[in-house]
Amino acid sequence: MTEPTGLVTIKDAAARCGVHPNTIRNLILRGELRAVRIGARIVRINAEDLGVLFTNYVPGEYGTWNR
Repeated sequence: MTEPTGLVTIKDAAARCGVHPNTIRNLILRGELRAVRIGARIVRINAEDLGVLFTNYVPGEYGTWNR
C-alpha cells in the first residue's frame, strides 16, 4: 500500500517537531492539528500542516518575567 505524498505518521511528525508523539496526539485531540484516519488505527498528518505549530519568537511579546 502506498501513501499519498505529504502524509506522515505521528512518530515522524513528532520527530520533525522535536516533541513526544503524545504531544502530537494531544494536539490532534484538541483540534489544533488536522489529521486523517485511514482505517481503525492508522492516523496520518499532512506534513504542511506541521508548520502551523511554529510561530516566530518576538521578545517581550507576552511580557517579561519578574526576577
